[in-house]
Amino acid sequence: MRKKWGIPILLFSLLFFTLSPAVGIASDRYRPGSLYQTFQQAADEFEVPVEILLAVSYVETRWQDHKGKPSQLNGYGLMHLADNPSNQSLKEASRLLGIPESTLKKNIKQNIRGGAAVLAKRAKKHNGGTSPNNLADWYVPVAEYSGLSSEIAAKWYADEVFKVINQGAQRVIDGEDLFIPPTPVTPHKGKYEDAEKSMEKQATPDYPGARWVPASSSNYTVANRESDGNSIDYVIIHTTQGSYSGTISWFQNPSSKVSAHYVIRSSDGEITQMVQNKDIAWHAGNWNYNVHSIGIEHEGYVSDPAWYTDAMYRASANLTRWLCDRYGIPKNRNHIIGHNEVPGATHTDPGPHWDWNYYMSLVNQSEEFVFDNTGPHLASDAWGTSSWNSQKYGSNYRFAEPLLASDPFWYQITVPSSGSYDIYGWWPANSGYNSRTPVVIKTTSGYQTVYVNQQLNGGKWNYLGRFNLSQGTDYFIGVSRWTSTPGYVVADAFKLIKR
Repeated sequence: MRKKWGIPILLFSLLFFTLSPAVGIASDRYRPGSLYQTFQQAADEFEVPVEILLAVSYVETRWQDHKGKPSQLNGYGLMHLADNPSNQSLKEASRLLGIPESTLKKNIKQNIRGGAAVLAKRAKKHNGGTSPNNLADWYVPVAEYSGLSSEIAAKWYADEVFKVINQGAQRVIDGEDLFIPPTPVTPHKGKYEDAEKSMEKQATPDYPGARWVPASSSNYTVANRESDGNSIDYVIIHTTQGSYSGTISWFQNPSSKVSAHYVIRSSDGEITQMVQNKDIAWHAGNWNYNVHSIGIEHEGYVSDPAWYTDAMYRASANLTRWLCDRYGIPKNRNHIIGHNEVPGATHTDPGPHWDWNYYMSLVNQSEEFVFDNTGPHLASDAWGTSSWNSQKYGSNYRFAEPLLASDPFWYQITVPSSGSYDIYGWWPANSGYNSRTPVVIKTTSGYQTVYVNQQLNGGKWNYLGRFNLSQGTDYFIGVSRWTSTPGYVVADAFKLIKR
């Protein structure tokens, strides 16, 4: 939603509040609700550290239960209780709790209890029948909880869980905070310590910097593209509908009958190649497109934009650009397509939350301009400074209480040339932040306002729209306090990309 702003009102508000006295800086904090308490209760009941329970759920689902719908590995709920040939945690949880599988699939509380019960059983198996007191001793139980048949995939799964514990994580779920404070821990990896050494003897990936983990030979067709006359004409973008490690393990399972050339992790953009570029992966659902394409899987779920991180976008765009340069694929949307755009496709990935404009700008290396709150700006003393929220861009962000007057935090921006620009905003998210923060943009046709929900989509670039801007240095973007919605308004960072 956008509305026009009168220049006199903006200037008056800015002048008035620039001269107003400073206010006290309120502190950020978590606001845990009923879901956090459910995790805590299950942790206490089954003697599982709440950090383990929360981190496993975060790695599997980003704390989304998907309303009883299964993942690609047939896993359910926040704890991804699974029912597949290599992982029977759903049935196991049902036996341990005496609760029907159908309840565990859809009931959030019982699903969390089921995951805790299975984790506790794994831990006691490796600790003489008792739960480990040391957080570091939960690494092997976590790896086994994954249910992944591939040892290297199970190791990477546990690595990711402990990385989340070390770095911390937070999200707003249904208006309440779920969080793991950063907790330093060096895990005891046991039998998984040397799991990656076997990879040294395997084939090297085509793409520099990628890891190589081969898919099962039952899941792709050996070929010799392009020497065999089959040109590579497309890059096809997929979403895994599951975790990074789970997808790698699934492609190694000969019964899956599916594969992709590359899999990319959400948290840091790590790339694993599983099928050589010359070979034909089974990913498109259309044989002709399989023959003439490279498939790239992206960790996540199409329904949840949190998985599509800036690190993932950049890693994937670099890979796609490299593939296009190597095989002469035009860098346009006719040749870089989603799985849903393959003729005859029944899949919807990468879905509506995949930002094609941003992705293609990265593939084509469009010039981008980032403006952080620490750069040139104009703001009253009412705007506090904080570095508390880990989803921030750079070293800190600014925040203020809302009120029915503008008092914007203005960013001084240099627009190199007049024209059309895509504008993105970055903010940390928290349940105590504003769900209707006004962002004021000075365009060639006047001031326009976009309202953003700063309780959601923190720690990533969010598309605000395409705007015509004039060349020059001016206060082109401002975060206003003028909203009747409660919660801090936050000014962090913005990005311009010339179209």
